[in-house]
Amino acid sequence: MRLVSLLVAVALTIGVARGRAHAAPVVEPDAKLAPYRLDPKELDRAGRRALWKRNVGIGLAVPGVALVILGSVLVVNGSRSVNLFGGGVQLAAGSVTGGLGLALGIPGVVLWVTGQDDMDVVSWRRKQQQLPPIGVGPVGLMLRF
Repeated sequence: MRLVSLLVAVALTIGVARGRAHAAPVVEPDAKLAPYRLDPKELDRAGRRALWKRNVGIGLAVPGVALVILGSVLVVNGSRSVNLFGGGVQLAAGSVTGGLGLALGIPGVVLWVTGQDDMDVVSWRRKQQQLPPIGVGPVGLMLRF
């Protein structure tokens, strides 16, 4: 029995070691901070994907929050009800409704926030890749950033 557990431990160690041996090389800090160029088609595709993600997030978050509010109202009404059966039904329905609202609302908020963040990154990349306009000022040529 000990031999089998020892062989399993050795096999797992070898498997983990092989997985770590093929890890990606560490990127140098200068290369990580340098802005990379994307063509406009890739930026448009990333912008559409981010917009879709944000809109789906809003579409999930709004009904999720509404269901959580509705569920909490049902739970409060059920807990104050004099009728035991009716109060129990309201408590159960409120719990299910609130749980469904959380199940919709939490992924919706995550998608909303990450989609908006991705949209901000895309707009920042577009501004970064535009050439600064050159204008003639009172002193001569002037670059605006």
